[in-house]
Amino acid sequence: MDARAILDPLLETLSEDRLRQLIDFARFLAWEDERDDWQRFGQAQLARAYGPDDTEADMQPRREPGG
Repeated sequence: MDARAILDPLLETLSEDRLRQLIDFARFLAWEDERDDWQRFGQAQLARAYGPDDTEADMQPRREPGG
């Protein structure tokens, strides 16, 4: 059975307060998905910027002489 087909009858039984809680939880889940997407994006950018032979020292900010 489709998840929405299961969910719709359940939604009919919930109070307004419970529906608001469910909305908050759904927004949290969407936020988690977006956060995970951004983390994967950041990791991909880091992998593009540095090769497999780069060390942690190669990733440190470079200091200018006298600075």
